[in-house]
Amino acid sequence: MTEDLIYYNSRKRHALLTLGALAFVAMGVFMIVTKGNWGLGLITIVFFGAGAAVGAWQFLDTRPRLRITDEGILDRTLGVGLIPWTDITDAYVRSINQENFVCLHVRDEQAYLSRLSPLKRKLAGANAALGFTPLSINLSGVDLNPEQLLEYILKQSAAAQLQS
Repeated sequence: MTEDLIYYNSRKRHALLTLGALAFVAMGVFMIVTKGNWGLGLITIVFFGAGAAVGAWQFLDTRPRLRITDEGILDRTLGVGLIPWTDITDAYVRSINQENFVCLHVRDEQAYLSRLSPLKRKLAGANAALGFTPLSINLSGVDLNPEQLLEYILKQSAAAQLQS
């Protein structure tokens, strides 16, 4: 039994995103107060205000984002629960806009997808158009090398296949 590897959201990243969004909210207020531009000002305030709220929520969220155990991998944001090593048949890294993902091929993909809400199921299906698998671990905001994680996942799943 080895020690679990636990990763959390990057508080620094979410603090910076929140502050950036708040700066745009201030610009929206400035547009309304100084120029009387209510339309663009309100759109800016609502859009970036929502971004600031999400950023603040992520900053304050202290729950583990990713947990890697002897049994498998649990990505809380993915929403399918623990994926045992024996279920992972392959994986690869895919990046888009400098954000990294580890795309998982699993046995009985439908069993995992059935655990998702209808909206998350549609989003998972849309991943294929971008070259992802429906079950992709988003490493955005997690301080973790995607290539090292990929290597670890492939090693653990191969070892689990040999044992079963």
